[in-house]
Amino acid sequence: MTGVKKEDIIARSVKIDVVGEIERCHRAEDAKFYCLRVKIHFDNGEVREHLLKAHNEPKGLENFLANKKGIRDRLEKSFVLLRNGEVRVNYEREEATAKAD
Repeated sequence: MTGVKKEDIIARSVKIDVVGEIERCHRAEDAKFYCLRVKIHFDNGEVREHLLKAHNEPKGLENFLANKKGIRDRLEKSFVLLRNGEVRVNYEREEATAKAD
């Protein structure tokens, strides 16, 4: 993870619940994205709302919902919660998982 120290991570994701529909993002700076509102459950018991985004077309989010190629399974374990409250994707874990496949 670029710019994130391991000691800043306070929890890792264990589950993602979908709480919305795929739609165009509403904020002006995100207008080129499609969004899907989810709740991410972390191993410390916290649950955070988050927007998953797909660039230009909703296909990536549709693949997530259908769990094509195990995308949802991998993403459920790929988010981290930081001390400052931010939710980020742990790309190092995602890359390691992809290499193992």
